[in-house]
Amino acid sequence: MKQLSKHLYHAVMIFGMVVIFKQNTEAQSVKITNIEFTDNQVHVTYDLEDSIVGRYYSIRLYSSEDNFLNPLEQGAGEIGMEIKPGLSKKITWDAKKELGSSFNGKVALELRGRVFVPFINMEGFEDIQTMKRKRDYNIIWTGGRPQNILNFNLYKGEQKVQTFANIANVGHYKMQLPAHTKPGKDYRFVIADIKNKDEVVRTAEFRVKRKVPLVLKIVPAAILSGAIIYFAGQSPSSSAPTEFSIPDPILPN
Repeated sequence: MKQLSKHLYHAVMIFGMVVIFKQNTEAQSVKITNIEFTDNQVHVTYDLEDSIVGRYYSIRLYSSEDNFLNPLEQGAGEIGMEIKPGLSKKITWDAKKELGSSFNGKVALELRGRVFVPFINMEGFEDIQTMKRKRDYNIIWTGGRPQNILNFNLYKGEQKVQTFANIANVGHYKMQLPAHTKPGKDYRFVIADIKNKDEVVRTAEFRVKRKVPLVLKIVPAAILSGAIIYFAGQSPSSSAPTEFSIPDPILPN
């Protein structure tokens, strides 16, 4: 993975804090085009350009508060893994939440980009368009390192709903979605190494369904209920044999 290089700087004063943005440019370039401050948040607009079609990038913000060692946690928007090249991409950084409400000073932020290469490769997962609850699925992958410990995070849209935690990187895992997983679409797994936030893979989206369709559960119950009502509605006399009189015998004259 090639680190983008060459540096340009932008500095802006806001709520007593000077923020210096350091950006990297090259044949593949990331260029800050605008910076705004509203409601204690820093809004960064940048262009990410690449002459090679189909490549993705990881984009991270780093701070001088820890000498640019760890990516910032309070960034949102087009930041993180699998960012497509394009113009006018946006990041929102919650500076006060990241640094504390009492912070008042100077901080430099560095915007870094790397070509994104998945650290593991999912095998055949693209063929799974639906997953049924309480059914076993054998998830298979290749790559990574033996020391990788994985979390399989189940997302619905942007909301995490379940974590299958601390999975050894042995290339396979038998998974079963629990019964309380809500049926619906827009599900996907975000698979991450528990110690390295730059090692993340996202699967294609899939739909979650019930193991037994709801209509098959409702129809037998409705039939049984109807039978109970039918038998309960009969009077004892309607189910008993019909009574009739035997005529008296004819006596001789």
